Amino acid sequence: MFLKVGRVLDVRWVASSSRAVKVVWKMYECLCNHFSSASSDPNRDSKTRAKYSGLRKRLASPEFLLDLGLMCDCLNELSVLSNILQKRSLSLIQAQQHINRSVRVLISFKDLKGEYLTKATNATNDMTFKNIRLEKNSKLININHHQFLTSLVDNLKARLLDNEQDLSILQDMQIIDVSEWPKDINYNNIRYGEYEIKRLCKRFQVNKNDAINGFRQIIDDQTVSFKKVMPEFYNLIQTFPCSTAECERGFSLMNNICTKLRSTLTIKHLASLMFLNVNGPPLDEWELTNYVSSWLVNHKTAEDTRTKKNVNREPETREEKKSLWKIL
Repeated sequence: MFLKVGRVLDVRWVASSSRAVKVVWKMYECLCNHFSSASSDPNRDSKTRAKYSGLRKRLASPEFLLDLGLMCDCLNELSVLSNILQKRSLSLIQAQQHINRSVRVLISFKDLKGEYLTKATNATNDMTFKNIRLEKNSKLININHHQFLTSLVDNLKARLLDNEQDLSILQDMQIIDVSEWPKDINYNNIRYGEYEIKRLCKRFQVNKNDAINGFRQIIDDQTVSFKKVMPEFYNLIQTFPCSTAECERGFSLMNNICTKLRSTLTIKHLASLMFLNVNGPPLDEWELTNYVSSWLVNHKTAEDTRTKKNVNREPETREEKKSLWKIL
């Protein structure tokens, strides 16, 4: 099924993985040879041989190769963007910049072909790719490159902050970017950026006076760190979520902790274990004395008299079981 790239609306799930399509590209010759040998293998039934023969014809067609090259170029760009957006240190401003940059790259593919598509185009002109002779397949319809890229760009733009309220937040946050400040900023415009700071403080309930005072210090001396003079405001900018990566990490961690063998964990205990896993120190730096002392003080021991004692039951004698053995 991974060979069925087809039209825009027929792209299969595996084509959305950059690694998968790159493996097909890298192992192209091996796949063709494998399908070719399998199609003539007498140990396989006729239906299986026909299936491999069809896969071989599809794989060795210029139509498929061009689609594969396009997918490799686009998915490579999207995978780079995805990895960037998963970084914990990424701010909202940086995320917006990276998405805009990726959009421009994808738009450029309409006029200037990417690396993989260029190689695929050259191979189709020679009708040979990695020592495999290409043969046209009239049953295959090429992906409309311009239509595909337009659809991809439109979907990517939907990830951007496009409504008025979100855009105002982003524009206000950009006030901390010193590189965007006027070149003639001096003592005369000491109140520069004051309205933007006030709007953000009001929306996110940050101390307005501390933020404005710290911002004025930076205007006077641009070598001062935002983190030092505006710690609360700085934390707001740095911790504003720009993707769902952290939530997905949390769900993965929850699944790792709450397994089938530990399904009786309460929500409170599960939350505590997740908190320790995410925020706790490594074992070699974890001081256990306080926790062990607290455990002992609360009588959480096997010898606690307030808990039910285990009664050692004497095993039944052989005489008591003889009547049962006779039945068996």
